[in-house]
Amino acid sequence: MTMENGIYVIFDYHGEGINNPPIGRYPVEELTLSPKPVFSLPSNQSFEFPKWVLEKKDRGCRLKAFGCPVGIHKNELYAFMLNEKEIEEWTVTFRPHHGKDVATVERMDKSAAWCVEEKGNPEQPKRIMMKQLRDSQQIPEEMLFTFVRMDKKMSR
Repeated sequence: MTMENGIYVIFDYHGEGINNPPIGRYPVEELTLSPKPVFSLPSNQSFEFPKWVLEKKDRGCRLKAFGCPVGIHKNELYAFMLNEKEIEEWTVTFRPHHGKDVATVERMDKSAAWCVEEKGNPEQPKRIMMKQLRDSQQIPEEMLFTFVRMDKKMSR
C-alpha cells in the first residue's frame, strides 16, 4: 500500500480493534502559539478521534494534526502553529506482515521513527517519542501505527 493525499485517523498498534488508542493532539490545549505535543490518547475518552491530513511531497509526506504540521522538538513529536524549522517530512513504511494498514513513520533519513512512550498509566495520554529503528524485521509494537483513511469515496 502507498500513502495518498487525504484525511486519516492514526491509531496506536496496541489494543484490539476499536479499542486501539488514537494518535493526536490533546483535545484541550493551552491557547498559545507554542508547539503542541502529540499523544497516544486513551481510547476510553468521549472525544472524536483526531484527524490527520497527509500531503505527499517530492520524497516523503507532511502530516498535519488539527491542521498544523508535525515535527521533532526535544526528541518528541509536536505540532507547530507557526512555520518552524522542526517541521519534518516523513516516510510512511507499511509493514503488511503486522497487519492491514500497519506502518512505521520514519524521518526521511531513516535515523528515527515515531514510538509510543513505554511507561505510564494506560488511562493517561502517552507521548510520541522519536526512537532509532534498529531492525526492520524486529519492530517493537510501540513503533507501529494503523492508518485508517477517512475521506475515500466508497465504491458501490
